[in-house]
Amino acid sequence: MLPAGDDGVVDDAVIRLARPRHGHFDLGTGYHGDVWLDLDALFLRPAALRPHVRMLAGRIGEHHPDAVCGPMEGGAFLAQAIADALGTAFLPAARAPAPQRAATVGYLLPRVPGGISGWRVAIADDAVNAGTAVAACSSLLRGRGAVPIAVAALISLGPASAAVAQASVPFYAAGSMESRAWPAGQCPHCADGLPLTGSPEE
Repeated sequence: MLPAGDDGVVDDAVIRLARPRHGHFDLGTGYHGDVWLDLDALFLRPAALRPHVRMLAGRIGEHHPDAVCGPMEGGAFLAQAIADALGTAFLPAARAPAPQRAATVGYLLPRVPGGISGWRVAIADDAVNAGTAVAACSSLLRGRGAVPIAVAALISLGPASAAVAQASVPFYAAGSMESRAWPAGQCPHCADGLPLTGSPEE
């Protein structure tokens, strides 16, 4: 179960900012899913995200983080906003060059003077579905001696809670919606011959 906002309600207004579409999508993470979010639109107007950032920062702050980490594909925007609200360090996780991905779980962290061993680090992502980016960041942080303490997201999609539960840390989301995701090779839509849904016209 996802923790709710300060008023006791998980706010689905943030879902509308991402303009969800339903269909058959290649999520670009090795998974296929039935929901697509326009995450660029989600960050188009930062002021609209302020109440959600404040709520997530409040939840993350209860765990006394030293830093907030997020993948550069989108989670870094949220991670930086939460880090700014809490006065902590910000750790952007950049995608590693393809030849290095197997050894670095897909991401690289910036050099930090003195290192981050022993740091308590929260992980933030714009949306969590199958949890691949969160898992990659968690493994990367542990490999550098840091301790992942919580996960925050603007949007939680169907399987997200179960995916994050494997990291054994609390998970906080500003909004949630039902969806399904499958490893690409096990996608029932592919098995039924359903073509991938194309990009919407501008």
